[in-house]
Amino acid sequence: MASPVSSPPARIGEDKVFVIAEAGSNWRMGTAKRDLAMAASLIDVAVDAGADAVKFQTYRPETVYVPNAGTSQYLSEAGIEEDISEIFADLAMPYEMLAQLAELCRRNGIQFMSTPFSPLDFAAVDPWVDVHKNASYEISHLRLIELAARSGKPLIQSTGGATVEDIEWAVDTFRENGGGQLVLLQCTARYPAPLRAIDVRAIPWMAERFGVLAGLSDHSRDPLVAPLAAVALGARVIEKHYTLSNGLPGPDHSFALEPAELRAMVTGIRDVEAVLGESVKRVRPEEEELRSYAQRAIQAIRPIASGETLREDDNVAIRRAGQQRKGVHPRFLSDLEGRPATRDVPLGDGIQSGDWLA
Repeated sequence: MASPVSSPPARIGEDKVFVIAEAGSNWRMGTAKRDLAMAASLIDVAVDAGADAVKFQTYRPETVYVPNAGTSQYLSEAGIEEDISEIFADLAMPYEMLAQLAELCRRNGIQFMSTPFSPLDFAAVDPWVDVHKNASYEISHLRLIELAARSGKPLIQSTGGATVEDIEWAVDTFRENGGGQLVLLQCTARYPAPLRAIDVRAIPWMAERFGVLAGLSDHSRDPLVAPLAAVALGARVIEKHYTLSNGLPGPDHSFALEPAELRAMVTGIRDVEAVLGESVKRVRPEEEELRSYAQRAIQAIRPIASGETLREDDNVAIRRAGQQRKGVHPRFLSDLEGRPATRDVPLGDGIQSGDWLA
C-alpha cells in the first residue's frame, strides 16, 4: 500500500512542460473489481504515453450540486438523460480507491493526482498527492482554495467559464492564505470545445497579468493542434482527457483522446519544447562544421606572393572556404585593399588578421 505524501514537491512546469493525462471519471466500469482494473489500464496508458501525471476526480453528489439541479444540456445532447446528481452518484470515486491508485502510480513512476470538489474530498485526496488541481467551476469555492493554499503544495487552477474578476479573486485568496506555487490553466468549458474557442493566446496574457505559470486544459477533440500551439506560446502545463476507447459508455469518453493519440500529443509537446530551444540567438554546436565550411570570408582566389598588393576580385574575394582555412570577415576588405601581403598565401587559403601591412 502506498504511503501518504510527506513533504511538498518541487515546483512544477519550470524544467519542462508538465503533462497531465486526465482520466477523470473514465475509470468507472460498474463494479469495484472492474473499476480498479480500468483505472490500472488508464495508468498504464498514461505511462506508455510519457505523461507526467494521471489525474482522477473525487467527489460526492451531495456536495457538488443542489438536490434538484436537474439534467445537463450538454449531456442530454450526448444521449445521457439522467439527473446530474444521479450521474455524479454513479461516478463518485470511493475514498478507499485513492490509496490504491496512488500506489499503482508510484509503482509505475508517474504522479497521482485527483481533483477534489469539497473540503471532505480534499481531506481524502491531500495525503496522496504532490500537486492539487481545482476544476474550473471550483474557482469560486472559497474553502477549497483556502485548503489548497494552506497545504503548501502547488495548485493548478482551471479557468473555464471564469471572468477576469473571478480569476483575480481566486489568485488573491490563494495568496492571502499563504499559497505557494499557482498555475492557471486556460480552459474552454465545453465538451468537446471547438478549436475556434480554445483561445491559447490567453495563456501568455494570464501568465503576465497574474504573475504565474500558465497552461491549457484542452477539451477539444484534436490531439495536437491546441496543445502544441499552447506550448509554442509558453504553456507550462497541459491537461487533456483520455480514454481506452471513444466507444465506451459514460459522459467523458466520446471527446477524450484514445491511447495512440495521447502518446502522439506527449511526443509532440516534447518535440515542440526541443524546437523552442533557447531565447537567445547563438551558434549551435550542430552548426559549427557548416559555419566554417560555407560562411563567406576573404579567401585567396589565386596564389599570392609575399609583398604582392591585395586587391578584391584580383587575388582575394568573398568566397566560401570549404575545406580550406577560413579567412577574416568581409568587413575587413577596405582595410586590406591595396595593402601588401605579409606572407605567401596559397590558393584558397583564408586571409588572416596580420596578413597585410597596415
